[in-house]
Amino acid sequence: MSIMNKRHIFLLTNHIKWIHLSRRTFLESRLTDFPVSYKPNEIEEKWYRLWEEKGYFKVKSDRDVHYTMILPPPNVTGTLHLGHALTTTVQDIIARWLRMKGDSVLWIPGLDHAGIATQAVVEKYLFKTKGIKRHDMSKDEFLSFIWKWNDDKGSAINHQLRKLGASLDWSQHFFTMSKTHKEAVSKAFITLHERDLLYREKDMINWSPSLRSGISDIEVDHIRVMGKTDLEIPGYKKKVTFGQIVDIAYELKDSDETIIVSTTRPETICGDVAIAVNPNHSSYSRYIGRFVKHPFKDSFLPIIADDSVSMEFGTGAMKVTPAHDIEDYRIANRHNLEIVSVIGDDGKMTEHAGNFQGLARYVARNRIIAELSEKGLLKSIRDHEMIVPMCSRTGDIIEYMLKEQWFLKCKSMAQLAMKAVHDKSLRLDPPLYEEAWFSWLEGVKDWCLSRQLIWGHRIPAYQCEYENKSTWFVVSSEEEALKLAREKYGHEVKVEQDNDVLDTWFSSALLPCSVMGWPNQNENFQKFYPLSLLVTGQDILFFWAARMTMLGLELTNNLPFKELLLHGILCDAHGKKMSKSAGNVISPENVINGINLSNLNKQAQESHDSGILSQKELKRTFSVNSKTYPKGIQECGADALRFTLSSLNVKNLTNSFNVEQCVANTFFCNKILQACKFTLRMTSEDYIPIPTELSTLDSWILSRLAHMVKSVNDALSEKSLNKATAAIKQFLYYEFCDYYIEGTKLGFQSNKNNLILAHQFALITSLEVSLRILAPFTPFLADELYMKMSQKCPNFSCFQSLMEASYPAFEELQEYENLDLEAQMNVVIDSINRIRSLLTDVNKKLHFEVHIVTESSKEYDMHSKNINVVKAVSKIDNVKVLPSTNYVKRKNNLCDNTTPTCSIYLIVEDDAVFEELHCKLEKRRQNIEKRKQNMEKNLLMKRDSKSTHVNEQSI
Repeated sequence: MSIMNKRHIFLLTNHIKWIHLSRRTFLESRLTDFPVSYKPNEIEEKWYRLWEEKGYFKVKSDRDVHYTMILPPPNVTGTLHLGHALTTTVQDIIARWLRMKGDSVLWIPGLDHAGIATQAVVEKYLFKTKGIKRHDMSKDEFLSFIWKWNDDKGSAINHQLRKLGASLDWSQHFFTMSKTHKEAVSKAFITLHERDLLYREKDMINWSPSLRSGISDIEVDHIRVMGKTDLEIPGYKKKVTFGQIVDIAYELKDSDETIIVSTTRPETICGDVAIAVNPNHSSYSRYIGRFVKHPFKDSFLPIIADDSVSMEFGTGAMKVTPAHDIEDYRIANRHNLEIVSVIGDDGKMTEHAGNFQGLARYVARNRIIAELSEKGLLKSIRDHEMIVPMCSRTGDIIEYMLKEQWFLKCKSMAQLAMKAVHDKSLRLDPPLYEEAWFSWLEGVKDWCLSRQLIWGHRIPAYQCEYENKSTWFVVSSEEEALKLAREKYGHEVKVEQDNDVLDTWFSSALLPCSVMGWPNQNENFQKFYPLSLLVTGQDILFFWAARMTMLGLELTNNLPFKELLLHGILCDAHGKKMSKSAGNVISPENVINGINLSNLNKQAQESHDSGILSQKELKRTFSVNSKTYPKGIQECGADALRFTLSSLNVKNLTNSFNVEQCVANTFFCNKILQACKFTLRMTSEDYIPIPTELSTLDSWILSRLAHMVKSVNDALSEKSLNKATAAIKQFLYYEFCDYYIEGTKLGFQSNKNNLILAHQFALITSLEVSLRILAPFTPFLADELYMKMSQKCPNFSCFQSLMEASYPAFEELQEYENLDLEAQMNVVIDSINRIRSLLTDVNKKLHFEVHIVTESSKEYDMHSKNINVVKAVSKIDNVKVLPSTNYVKRKNNLCDNTTPTCSIYLIVEDDAVFEELHCKLEKRRQNIEKRKQNMEKNLLMKRDSKSTHVNEQSI
């Protein structure tokens, strides 16, 4: 070889090296601002700050039509849990989607003062940290502690909402104890009174001795005990026994006979005013009209007949204690019996309890049982299944107390609320709740509004005592009440405001109208009321949503919202409801930021030290943490958390949240990041035009893109977020990243310019549309990647945020839809999956080949056109597509012939390796067959069981 030729080869080689080096340098420069992997903590705060600064969350004031929502206001009792995160995520996705579609959206944040809950938690905190009880300080001192608590927790909650990416209009933020809200609450109460819907009366209510207040039904947990059960009760050093029934002998007057009475509440015996029996009871009807001696008082109790007495309960005879039992109170009213209260507001025995006065009720119970035994009147103590009513806020046992309270008549309002659902002017989603809606409203009771608390809205009612008469004036101020009292009785009168506050649910029920300015019929109210949508948990359907509907219709003559989306209760990975008592509550920040086990337990300890967790709850939390999170919780970021929550079918009654699914979605986010980097490597900074010809693979992915866009928009329209995320993940994770990107790699390595251009166009189009489609679900990631891509790819539009972009619509991509091609490609994808299945137990370094043998010429052509896809995705170079005609099976083949027209053969040359793989595959097939037989057996057993049940019913 001449010196000249050698020099020429040397220069050419160096030139090629320089080209590759330049190309590599160019590619690296395009990726300099891309992290190696997904790092959520590096991008989230900056994007939320930009969204707020640019005013993206604010309503478009120049529009006539607006989509309005309020975030169900979190209680200022503590911080947000994952249930709050679920509600927030659902609403935020809807809000962001609609904004990108061009709609004007008003989404209002706020906080609820949560009267009972907040007062209870602050009392616990003060006692635990300072040893102070509420009754040890003045009202003003206690309120100052609550306001400080409210400020601290409110700030923490708002920070959490920002961490979640909630696109709330913070300029509209409300608090249910603000001046404007107080005015609305007062006006509502006065208006309802003027319409004769309010009355004041003595009636039986749920009473919490720990709180010394009445509480609503929703704040009562009904604990079922099957027999003798010891429970921890606040204020008692030892556990208190429940689940027992006591048989007591009452001696008949002027007779040696006794009547045996069964009771689960012997502590109320001093409040007995009668013995009641069913008139049809053969053993007791002869005693009706006679008397029995009271075991502890020098008095006699009448034996009365009442049809309500169950002949099956206990012995069939019951003691009547009307001051402490709802049914007993009704019996007393029917028979004009005296009402004697023996348990006071503080849970201690009153003066009517005789020698037991001053004792705590369950201490008195044990003393009473002991004395009954001494008197020979205790006949037995037996295990007994019962329901124990427990205060959810304090863990104390509820007493049923007779109290004079304010009640709201609900019957007429309930009729209007039912009519709204009947005539479809109010839509419940899912519709399965309609039956419960009608059932509850048809049987609705009058609503007790009074609460004996410090923290809350004082009832705008003033009492005037004059000449042994008490008159109530329901007005907005003491001056107005005094003026009315003087007009009625003269100048020498005084008025005093009701010390009670209103049930928190009453003020919360006014929110849709009060946050829009009601009772003022201002511009805000006219523009934004009613709400377009309310999203809330199904567990407060009646206590909040139904009451909002009733009050909204009554006070504004309009529904408070047009649509009600109810989501199920969030449970842990094992299907157990998340609660403090179960020790399985997860903080959203711990999922977003990540946390180790030591700090998880430290958080729990701090909650215990501040009075939020009891010792039992703390111990259980430690146990759950160590079992569920032995290595702590991995940092997932807000987007992965949001995507996981939106992947749940929120319309189910319950949903299980698994942190591992959240971790998996961080990999999904990382996969999208890597897809962006791959796209940059495969493209230049030049605009990529629409190619004149697309390959089969490119046409397929664009058709699937169109399908995904349609599916997501349809799912969002029906508020089925899980269907939307499933469509996104199916396309991005599997079809785009797993099949399409892998399938283009050989094409990009070829010298076919038209093919490369087609790949580039489909790649960039799919990614650009996908990032926009992701924006409502993973807003931080979508904005970060889209902005980086737009700086390097002219095919991407220039925005400061995707909140300025339009949401992808099917019409933009409809021309790419090709259902016939998709069906054909499904056959190829099926073959790839079958190859992968065969290769599950194969060492990829071994020498083998794959034959795709097909009977159909159409399938043969499709596989042949996409042989590069098959090779790239299955990671096998030696793949052949062959017609079944005259195909001769090779030695050592492992076959998958699960479809009638196409068989897959894996040929392994090494006999020993083949035998090993054959055994593994055979074992796998046997396991699959065994599982199939077990499933069929279980299905048959279920059918037989159902058939037997039907036959028994027929008999």
